[in-house]
Amino acid sequence: MVATRRRLTKALCAAALLIAAASPCLAAVTVKNTSSYVGAGRWDWTIFIDADPATLRQIECVEYVLHPTFRDPVRQVCNRPETKFSYSTNGWGTFTVKVNVRYRDGRAETLDHPLVFRQQAAPASLNVNPRNWSRQLEPGWWEWGVFIEGAAAELDRIRCVEYTLHPTFPNPVRVVCSRKERFLLTSRGWGTFTIGIKLMLNDGSIHQMSHPLRFQGSPAPPK
Repeated sequence: MVATRRRLTKALCAAALLIAAASPCLAAVTVKNTSSYVGAGRWDWTIFIDADPATLRQIECVEYVLHPTFRDPVRQVCNRPETKFSYSTNGWGTFTVKVNVRYRDGRAETLDHPLVFRQQAAPASLNVNPRNWSRQLEPGWWEWGVFIEGAAAELDRIRCVEYTLHPTFPNPVRVVCSRKERFLLTSRGWGTFTIGIKLMLNDGSIHQMSHPLRFQGSPAPPK
């Protein structure tokens, strides 16, 4: 009887070790936010998860529960480890954001983040510019691409670029993290508009710019 118990105990311990070995070692996650005063008592702010890249890749979705005065106060960001599951919005008052983190292995945790509004130090200048190329496929229908042009050292500072297209596009907010192609985004359409651009840098800062899409006299696609 004693021998049977010992064998059972050894088997349970071995199983526990196998489970532990199969489970990824995840570092603790924290929640942070940036903010920028835009006038009239209102602030632009971005909330995000801060953790090492391996831990971020194990996260499936992050749910941010905002103040009930927000329209649709529960906002979910999924499969965006490259942006640290960031969410941006605008408002005038601070409050505590409940953050629900769901991992790919089924685990979940809830964090509380007291939103902080303070003017950030001016980000270091970034010497880059958005450009676009285009080619006409048929009368009134164009293929085009928008990308970021700059010196290699400047492009290396960028983690991802978020492009906001015209609202008539499906999924008008597109995130591109391919440094090799100068953060190129391609699409097709018939009309021009101004593209909103958010540059997310490796140091956590954000640069905002815009680019008027042009369909004539555009540069060639980046190589």
